[in-house]
Amino acid sequence: MISNRPFANLRAKPLSPLNPAVVNLIWINVIVFVSLWILSFTPIGGVLFSVLAFSPTWPIYLSFYSVVTSLFVHAGLWHILGNMLWLYFVGIILEDLIGKKHIWKLFFGGGISGVMLFYILSVAFNNTAPLVGASAGISAILVATAIFTPNYRVYLFGIIAIELRWIVVAKIVFDVLGMFGGLNAGGSQAHVGGYIFGALYITELKGIWNFPKITWKKTNFQGRPSRSASVSINNQENSPSQEQIDQILDKISKSGYDKLSKKEKEMLFKASKK
Repeated sequence: MISNRPFANLRAKPLSPLNPAVVNLIWINVIVFVSLWILSFTPIGGVLFSVLAFSPTWPIYLSFYSVVTSLFVHAGLWHILGNMLWLYFVGIILEDLIGKKHIWKLFFGGGISGVMLFYILSVAFNNTAPLVGASAGISAILVATAIFTPNYRVYLFGIIAIELRWIVVAKIVFDVLGMFGGLNAGGSQAHVGGYIFGALYITELKGIWNFPKITWKKTNFQGRPSRSASVSINNQENSPSQEQIDQILDKISKSGYDKLSKKEKEMLFKASKK
């Protein structure tokens, strides 16, 4: 297991850019939750909660902002506690491997994808219940972690060793089965949207497939293409090779992050900044 988790550092400043993305996401969710809880004792509390939540009955062109704001709204203490535990203990594993910018992209991309799938199915099946919670974005991070490091082992209750991918597979199965009739069908639909985005994102990042990219050539005033310099990070002298990174990831999967040498951790850190 990874021991240098900064969330346990009492000197860490809330929302500091030096914090891991996972830690700052947790801070944002907690701040929003506490703020709404305090406001719930005032006349505007319930109204604000409804405005920030995503409602499939509202026209999407009027409530487009709630596609994002709903990701930081939770229905109760156990709701946010469960989501934040998943986000921290799994998200910190992936962030150590691929860097913070990908965590932000996975969270928001998965969250938005989950909300949109929920909206499409709600319109199709005449569902009127609102959607709140960060679980769609967290689902993208969960499936991305399982795909990126499938042999990573965690310890259930501190005793039973199990590969993370099997926990994620079980969660996916339950969510797929619960999409059309479970107690939290809307939540399961959003989770599946997050899983789809997370799987597509991480497989593209690993080079399994390439999403089409559109590039525009800049031209100078004479209409001729301007010359641009391109630098390949992989060819830099101090940058670790893909083979070295693969060996480090295999070592993490088999023995855990703590077994890495100082040099291997530095190589992994450099790779995460690409």
